[in-house]
Amino acid sequence: MMKRVKIVQSWRDQQQRQFNKLQQQQGQINQQMNAHQQRLSLLEDLSGQYSVASGSQASALLLKGIGRFRHQLDNLTNLQRQELALSQVELRSMNERLVKQHCQVQMGNKIIDKRLTKIQNQRDKQEQKVLDELSIIRFFHRRS
Repeated sequence: MMKRVKIVQSWRDQQQRQFNKLQQQQGQINQQMNAHQQRLSLLEDLSGQYSVASGSQASALLLKGIGRFRHQLDNLTNLQRQELALSQVELRSMNERLVKQHCQVQMGNKIIDKRLTKIQNQRDKQEQKVLDELSIIRFFHRRS
């Protein structure tokens, strides 16, 4: 019976290692998502800084250059939004995997606990049986 418990413990330990690995990956994905969010904020702030106030005098060449630059910034901002969205999807997926893996670990713990309880109950019954037999033997020795 203990052999079975050891097998389940080995499986549970493997599941725990996988869970720990997934937690590390989740942390990395979370860092990537935060980095994407920061870059997006910087790009959005930068885009707002490059505007020409109405009524100010600027050359056509300057306006054209600012227009091209803002267009490139808008493209970069859109790409960064897509990267952020992908990171969010990846993080949600990782969270789901993490929950499933945690359930596996908990299931292993429950199986081990049940089997150890069963083993202990069997030992307790066996011990009680021996004590009962000794008690009966002692009782008959006193009567004789």
